[in-house]
Amino acid sequence: MDSSQIDYVDSNSILVINPAGRIRQLYVPFRVQVLQNTSTLRKNTWVFVEEVRPHPAHKMLYRITKAWWQYDLFRLQVNF
Repeated sequence: MDSSQIDYVDSNSILVINPAGRIRQLYVPFRVQVLQNTSTLRKNTWVFVEEVRPHPAHKMLYRITKAWWQYDLFRLQVNF
């Protein structure tokens, strides 16, 4: 989702806006792909986001397996 915009709605959902302006609201749990290895997550694996939180420095955080991660460490695939 490189060219789509992702915005925080509440702790249970986000808005995804594609380049054509179509909007889709996603509710947790939703699936994302890990883009790089971390201490507990492996690159290219798919994981579920359990909760969403806004963050002043990182725009948004995802809670995955009880830990908080920057949203841009993941790829979100949405069909419109």
